[in-house]
Amino acid sequence: MCIRDRYILREKIRKKAKALGVDLVGFLNVNDYSSPRSPDPKHFLRSARSIITLAFRAITGEHTSPKPWSWMPSFFYCPETLAQTTCYQLARFLENTYKARSFIVQAHRPFEFTEESFRAPVGTVSLRHSAVQSGLAVFGKNTLALTKEYGPRVLFMGLLTSLDIESDSPITDYDPCSSCSYPCWENCPGKAFTEDRRVLSHRCTKHSQPYDLGNLMRFLIEMAGKSTMDERLAMLKGPRFFNHMQYLQGYIYYQCWECTKACPPSTT
Repeated sequence: MCIRDRYILREKIRKKAKALGVDLVGFLNVNDYSSPRSPDPKHFLRSARSIITLAFRAITGEHTSPKPWSWMPSFFYCPETLAQTTCYQLARFLENTYKARSFIVQAHRPFEFTEESFRAPVGTVSLRHSAVQSGLAVFGKNTLALTKEYGPRVLFMGLLTSLDIESDSPITDYDPCSSCSYPCWENCPGKAFTEDRRVLSHRCTKHSQPYDLGNLMRFLIEMAGKSTMDERLAMLKGPRFFNHMQYLQGYIYYQCWECTKACPPSTT
């Protein structure tokens, strides 16, 4: 396929994706993909030659609610529902139109847990890295992928495809952190940022996801340590346990969005 034909292919797919409701679309050839901790994309799709990264903006105003649970539909559940449907429809389009094989990359899960990885789980394709490398975003000093259009308030989904698509160019003229006072660092209640620009993920997760698996294990250990059955039953009948159950049923709950709320490059 000549350069012109590859360009036309890329723009046809971009146009189709946006018609399906995608806000931003980035293309990255697998030869240009780099994520030190992530598996080879061909582990999931042996014929993978390109990564299509799709960005869906969050509904503005979700951070104004005083109840963190109520942020989730605007910021996560509804965008993820649209993203999953759109990825499936786009994959069918590639299959029907170009006879291409595809693999849907979820926004955040599942992980493959092994004895080596379960304490630091690794997903499939790093959508933050593919977004940055395909020109959708840049990395901020808070490690968030920051888009020009919506700042960090986007949800990324992706497609691996057997189509050989040329990469979009990375962003070179956008550096929002260069003139920033880093309110994301100052407002982090988990003290997760380090001076060498790293984020200690265990500090972040413990605070931002109070009902995740790690905190559920802490709850169960605490309950097992109670001296009487009445004390254990009281824990099982309390709101803390029911919040854990909601989380396990798929209702992911982020209690803290301070780094996202504090990040200036956004539409709000």
